[in-house]
Amino acid sequence: MAIAGGEPLIYPHIVEVVNFISKRNMKPVLLTNGEKLTKEFAVELKKAGLAKFHFHVDSGQERNGWTGKNEKEMNDLRQHYADLIWDLGGIQCGFNVTVYRSTLGYLPDIIHWCFENIHKVQHISLIAFRAIPLVDKIRIMAGRENIDPCRLHNVEDMLEEINITSEEMFETVEKKHPTFRPCAYLGGTTAPESYKYLVAVNVGSRRKRYGFLGAKTVELVQIFYHFFLHRYCSFLRNPKAGKKLFILSLWDRELRRAFAHFLKDLVKNPLLIFAKIYTQTIHFQQPNEILNGQVNLCDGCANMMVHEGKLINSCRLDEYRMFGQPVTVMMEE
Repeated sequence: MAIAGGEPLIYPHIVEVVNFISKRNMKPVLLTNGEKLTKEFAVELKKAGLAKFHFHVDSGQERNGWTGKNEKEMNDLRQHYADLIWDLGGIQCGFNVTVYRSTLGYLPDIIHWCFENIHKVQHISLIAFRAIPLVDKIRIMAGRENIDPCRLHNVEDMLEEINITSEEMFETVEKKHPTFRPCAYLGGTTAPESYKYLVAVNVGSRRKRYGFLGAKTVELVQIFYHFFLHRYCSFLRNPKAGKKLFILSLWDRELRRAFAHFLKDLVKNPLLIFAKIYTQTIHFQQPNEILNGQVNLCDGCANMMVHEGKLINSCRLDEYRMFGQPVTVMMEE
């Protein structure tokens, strides 16, 4: 269960909220910018049962001492939080990064930093910037009421800034990391062929990256997880997958390549038999966009939430709060 905001660390009862969720056999995940986090506060949240910190860190934020830094330089701040959580122990660490047209070229640097920290960083989400397009032909409505787009959270008149796709982000990374391979995706509602989530799972040790999981491994893990535990796997509390993961290379060609790289290293250095093997999830996310006069949502929202007794897409919460319903889009001739 994700705890978001605003900034949840400034909520006076956040420790109690985390404890409430944990005691009900759910994994509390805290989405935060980290600015209010101290080591002592982190220890308190760990004792309450927190499963994961998910830090939002990117160059688009205004932070004292970091404003004006590029995404490669922001890796130093990410390292600060990754080190803090690693020293704490027993809690996973992940990051969100909003990707703008101006920062797209830095994605390979962020990914390289992730590779170097596979033992400390279990997840990163690279999220394309989105906003309501300010163009004459689009009319925003809530029911029968015309809505001024400027009342909504984000508006943008430069369409080039809000049309970054998951494929474009992936291709930018692939140019610098040609062995990069995705293994799963989530399509769109209006455009089923769009990759709203494009997922890759990195495999390696603290010393070296060996490759990626393939689609077969992800499929088998979910099938068996559901068969034995009656639920699906979002993330494991223990990110050390271990060498038993390589058993699935019997069915997975991509994992077979990773296993071959590990064996080659093992021949050169037999002590690697004691090395810990980790997995690291990398998401390319393409949030809602307007296509052909319709909002292209994620098909099967991965972040549903409850609002007034109903499950809704969490990205549309502001629309429900302001207008009592999601907005619709009409294309004028």
